[in-house]
Amino acid sequence: MTGRRDVSRLAAVVFDRNAPGDAAVAGFLKRIAGSGARIAGLVQEHAEREGCALHDAQVRDLATGERLPILQDLGAGATGCRVDPAAIALAARMLDRARETAPDLLVANRFGRLESEGGGMLVEIGQAFGDGLAVLICVPSRYIASWNAFADGLDVQLPPSAEAIAQWWESVVASLRSEAAA
Repeated sequence: MTGRRDVSRLAAVVFDRNAPGDAAVAGFLKRIAGSGARIAGLVQEHAEREGCALHDAQVRDLATGERLPILQDLGAGATGCRVDPAAIALAARMLDRARETAPDLLVANRFGRLESEGGGMLVEIGQAFGDGLAVLICVPSRYIASWNAFADGLDVQLPPSAEAIAQWWESVVASLRSEAAA
């Protein structure tokens, strides 16, 4: 055995602003609920903040339901990135705790600006894949070049579709069964 798998356990849901990946991941997770798969990690959600017209992003821990706001208020008229690096550091610890449970699938909410610059949850994502876990992550198309440099061709890139994610997951499960039988 060469150690090379036929099916990549690293899947990137590549999306642009017109087709957000979060809904596809949520649809996929709903679809496989009750399948017996042990799924852990973080999903990104948007919640209205009282008195604010903008959607605020938060991550939700799939195992505990804990929610963590990940955007900072930069004030009226601000145009910079609203992602809060301190919140992402906390989210990285949450993701690492999820990784340590050795789930069948680890969902990492996003490869974004911080990860594209070498920070954010980059280490935790790499560690999970290095551990042999199946990892599902959303990647905005504007960061695809950085993602490709990180993944180095070891990933599969999917459209933002619950069906496409489910097909990838079914191939991963089949590969795991095949490895277990060998």
